[in-house]
Amino acid sequence: MATTAHPTVLAAVLAAHGTQCGCAGACGKEHASRRCPAGTDKPVELHAAPYPPRATDVENAAVPVAELRPWCGPCWRAALRRERDRRELLRRHELDQAQLALFDPAALAAG
Repeated sequence: MATTAHPTVLAAVLAAHGTQCGCAGACGKEHASRRCPAGTDKPVELHAAPYPPRATDVENAAVPVAELRPWCGPCWRAALRRERDRRELLRRHELDQAQLALFDPAALAAG
């Protein structure tokens, strides 16, 4: 009985996007030609992850295969950290804005 080989998600991502890290600067580094050099001069371990990264593991796991790109480990960790920091800053700003009414004398007098 013949078996059919099923490509892995990583193999499909590499076939679609090449064998170079696809961070395009999302890691915070200014890569020449907007591409990370990882994988160009010597083989480097890549993995498939969303571009752009999402802040939570659940969001990252739910991304369709079409939105995955190859990432080297250092760029992925840096980009994920940047996205999580950005999301935390946004949450803090929203919380601060929501609490402004607590200190507004006009709002307190009307309430």
